[in-house]
Amino acid sequence: MESKLRQLIKEYLVDFKMRGNSEVTVKGYTYKLSKFVLFVEKNDIDFLIPNPSHARMYRNHLVEAGLKPRSVNDAISVVKGFYDFLIEEGKISGNPINTRRLRVKEGQALPKFMTNAELELLNDWLNTIPEKIALGFRTMLATGMRTSEVVAVQCSDLIRLDNGGYIIRVRHDKGNKERYVPVMDADVARKLAEIKRERIDDIPLIDVTPIQYRNWSYKCIKQIGVHFYPHRCRHTVGTKLLQKGVAIDKVQEILGHENISTTRRYAKTAPEAVLELAAKADQVKETRSIYCCLLNEIFSENE
Repeated sequence: MESKLRQLIKEYLVDFKMRGNSEVTVKGYTYKLSKFVLFVEKNDIDFLIPNPSHARMYRNHLVEAGLKPRSVNDAISVVKGFYDFLIEEGKISGNPINTRRLRVKEGQALPKFMTNAELELLNDWLNTIPEKIALGFRTMLATGMRTSEVVAVQCSDLIRLDNGGYIIRVRHDKGNKERYVPVMDADVARKLAEIKRERIDDIPLIDVTPIQYRNWSYKCIKQIGVHFYPHRCRHTVGTKLLQKGVAIDKVQEILGHENISTTRRYAKTAPEAVLELAAKADQVKETRSIYCCLLNEIFSENE
C-alpha cells in the first residue's frame, strides 16, 4: 500500500505542474522529493509533525552524501515548497523548513566558458553527429539559451526582423518570464528559418529532448576530450559578449538573469576593460533595442 507521504507528494506534483511549471522542472522536483521520501522512511520520521531538528538532520544527510552546497540548498527549497503545500491543504500548521537557517554557504564559482581551441574541436565534432542534435547545440551557442528553453521553442517563436536577422521568443525562462533573444549566428538563423518553413507553428522547432542533449554531451566528452555540457554554451555566450564590449545590462537581458550580480560573474572571466564596464552597469539607462544593434553588428560580420 502506498504511504501517505508518497500519496501527498504525488498530489503536490500535480498541483505544481498545473501552476505552469515545465516538465523538466517537475521531473527535477520529483527526483529531489524521492530522496526526501527515502530519508523519512529510513529514519521512521513522522513527516506530519513539524520538527526543525528533522529538517537539520536531512540537511546534514545531504551534505554528508557529498552534494554540493547549491544542490543541498535546492533540495531543501523543494522540500519547503512541499510543506507549504501541506499547510495550504490543512495537513500541518507550520513549516519545519527554514531555508535561511538551513542554508549551506555557496562559493562563487566562475562561469566555465569554452576556449577558442575547445570551440574548434566542438565545431568539428558537431559536423559528425545527427543534424538536429548539432543544430540544438549550435542554437545554444548562438543565443545563450538554456537547454529547457531551446526544447520549449515552437516554430512560431522564431521571428524575422526587418533587417533580415532573427530573434527567438523565450516563453518561460527560469524566472517564468518572457524575453526575446537574438540568434547571433547567420548560418544557425538560416537553418532555423528553413525548418520553420517546413513545419506548422505549434510544434517544437527542434525536436530534441533534454535527455538526448545530455547523452550526446557525454559522447562528446568521450570522443574528443572536451568537458562539454549544454550549459557551457550559455557561459561561453555571456563571456564572449562581454569580451566584445557589449554592455553588461544588455548581456543580462539576453541571458535572462534576474539579478545583474549573476551577470557580473561572467565579467570576471573577461578582460580588464570589461571589468570596468561591469562597475558602471547600474548607471546604464539606455532604452534602445539591444537586439537590432547586436544583429546589425554580427550579421554584417558573418555575411
